[in-house]
Amino acid sequence: MNDEPVTPPTSDPGEPRRPRRGRARSVAVEMEIETPPPTGTPPEHAASTDPVETPPISAPHEHATPADPVDPAPTAIGWDESTSSRRSAEQLFEVEIDIRQQSEQQSGSQAALGNFAAGVVRLIGENLQRMTNEQVERVNSLLQGVDLRDYLDPDFWKGIGMVLRYQIDEQINFIQRRQRGEYTTDPFGMDREIIEIARPFLSFMYHTWWRVQASGLEHVPAAGRALLVANHSGVLPWDGAMIATAVVYDHPAQNERIVRSLHLHWFTTLPVIAPTLAALGQVPGIPENAIRLLEHDELVCVFPEGLKGVGKLFKDRYKLARFGRGGFVQAALRTQAPIVPVAVVGAEEIYPMFANAEGIAKLLGFPYFPLTPFFPWFGLLGVIPLPTRWSITFCPPIDTTSYGPDAANDPITVLELSEQVRETIQNTINQKLAERTSVF
Repeated sequence: MNDEPVTPPTSDPGEPRRPRRGRARSVAVEMEIETPPPTGTPPEHAASTDPVETPPISAPHEHATPADPVDPAPTAIGWDESTSSRRSAEQLFEVEIDIRQQSEQQSGSQAALGNFAAGVVRLIGENLQRMTNEQVERVNSLLQGVDLRDYLDPDFWKGIGMVLRYQIDEQINFIQRRQRGEYTTDPFGMDREIIEIARPFLSFMYHTWWRVQASGLEHVPAAGRALLVANHSGVLPWDGAMIATAVVYDHPAQNERIVRSLHLHWFTTLPVIAPTLAALGQVPGIPENAIRLLEHDELVCVFPEGLKGVGKLFKDRYKLARFGRGGFVQAALRTQAPIVPVAVVGAEEIYPMFANAEGIAKLLGFPYFPLTPFFPWFGLLGVIPLPTRWSITFCPPIDTTSYGPDAANDPITVLELSEQVRETIQNTINQKLAERTSVF
């Protein structure tokens, strides 16, 4: 549980950017520049023990004359055999910056399309960063000689396609290895390797698809136990995933703490969903699990609304349901963990649920069956969430040490703390809704 997480490369938004000219730099490439001989030594007599390849020089235009200015020959840019995965990803992130800089000069749909393309490039770069040097060398061999100087050039996207195809092969090998049992988990089933694989996609959804704005993360402790309590919505539990992603990428400590969300116990009955949630660090939502995780100084997130929140109709959006019997308060009091209220705005609109087909739900054994403008009418396409704009606010923590562990047995104290948390979240949601100018 206390393993040191691997820190993915992040771009510093405050770092000054140098103006760039001409074509954008290539993806996962190195500038292959021949080192010139010492001054005063003729090139033909320069000492050398190893054969040196001369970079290819582009011939001048056939109609050029001595009076015509001729651009200097460009240095060949390709996939260098010695390129490391980290360096490859960093250079891909530079391409992302180029796209974002160009999109800033556009407006309307062109700017939105540019930002989306930048997010896709970043998603690829974060996946590329996970490759080992040996894996990158194989990609290099696939792309040897491909000119990737311009991300608008078709060859660039051809190279991206090769990288993605190779990553698919790697995922197949990954599945085969796991089928042989070559992996480790914690007592709750959390698999850090699975988390690392999922993070690039969650980062894409966080930064590009929903453009989440997180605030108040300084209230989340960088170490030690704490209980995050959030409102629940959105038909599918995307809100828990985005809260965890906010802590990973935007927390001031930048130590990538893993948030252990407690989910509906019904998910444990699903054959594929249950092990996936467990591998991602999620735990069935029972008080005993919350207490065990907090006693191990984990960062735990709960959704007291439960099924009433995630299956909420669109007409009831952003109206918090009752918090039940206050089991989360009892867990915090028994472990003396601070309670951090969390308000999520934007998730209510990703699947506008206008009705619940209870008959179909009972037939399938589901707690609810949502009817939205897109699902089930458009099949699997209806499962794609709408790209709304989110805000996640982490409110100041509520201290529980002054009450003592025995206060968990006092129903009055438990109810008062539960209502205090609920009112804090509801008031914060109302404030954020008043400040919001557009859903998208």
